[in-house]
Amino acid sequence: MAGHAPVGGHPAQHSFAPRGGALPAAVDARGSRISSGGGPAGRPRPVTSRARVSVPASSGNLGAGFDVFGLAIDVRDEYQFEPSSRDSIEPAGKFLKHVPRDTRRNLAFRAFRSLAPAAAGPYRLHAVREIPPQGGLGGSASAIVGGLVAANHAFSLSLTDDELLRRATEIEGHPDNVAAALLGGLVLTVQADDDLHAVRVPFPDDIGIVVVVPGYHVPTARARAVLPTNVTRSDAVSNLGRSAMLVAALQTGRYAELRVATQDFIHQPYRAELNPALEPGVQAALDAGAYGAALSGSGPTLIAFAPKDRTMRVAGAMADVAIDASSGCETYVANAAETGAAVMEPLAST
Repeated sequence: MAGHAPVGGHPAQHSFAPRGGALPAAVDARGSRISSGGGPAGRPRPVTSRARVSVPASSGNLGAGFDVFGLAIDVRDEYQFEPSSRDSIEPAGKFLKHVPRDTRRNLAFRAFRSLAPAAAGPYRLHAVREIPPQGGLGGSASAIVGGLVAANHAFSLSLTDDELLRRATEIEGHPDNVAAALLGGLVLTVQADDDLHAVRVPFPDDIGIVVVVPGYHVPTARARAVLPTNVTRSDAVSNLGRSAMLVAALQTGRYAELRVATQDFIHQPYRAELNPALEPGVQAALDAGAYGAALSGSGPTLIAFAPKDRTMRVAGAMADVAIDASSGCETYVANAAETGAAVMEPLAST
């Protein structure tokens, strides 16, 4: 995308401890340490840097990859931070009414402040919200990553992707969406004791993505609460096989296998009662020619993978189901976002 620059080099594999361990000290553009008292001699230092960041939406789970798979989708929010006379938030975009204007509640602003040095004065956030707010497309992950990347750039902190991902996971509580929003593409995250490992996998560019967002809302906390504490061995094995099959199908071009690979046994059956569009929506997508379809995150959003010449047909079929199940829907035909969070040229001050 013109005007976008990746946050930094994205190695194929990331490994770090999500809890504990100090982040590098904040430094300014010249490499001088920024202490809590301001400049190197303790004198207050005015911070005047601006930062503008574009962050993609993301879909978690993709069926069987519960809390492991995250896919960046090229619907993007933007966050521009600039020095101001007071802390404030200016919302814009299609879903501007869903941008919290209280700086204590706004996730992007809170994430930005969590990395800002004590010398940083008041800031104004111009937030452009294009990611649907109903749930299932990583809106909170986008905000968190946007705030962290903006602070990293504005204050020349030089934090690595691993460090940013660790901080984002601590704020979000789970890594799948924030990993995709930060790194782009398809990202697999695995927790091993206190370490978190993230591997980015290229997503085929000949697969179209259809996203349908029903008009009802499913709170993430409620969607988590309906899940069982334990699962059967057969369900666990079924999900293991399907999650491995999904990666293999994408990498070998055997897309027809996505019909089975996007099936799930450990979260979607339990969340169906909260998502009336889920089961009929998935079936409608398959009947219309999709390779596979699943609940996006905890819902209510649905995601389908289809040949690019069938995406509009699939979108129409899924939208009909969503409209029947709710007061309306948002429908998107999109591509995977191979670029994750990207620093952009700041817009002129308003």
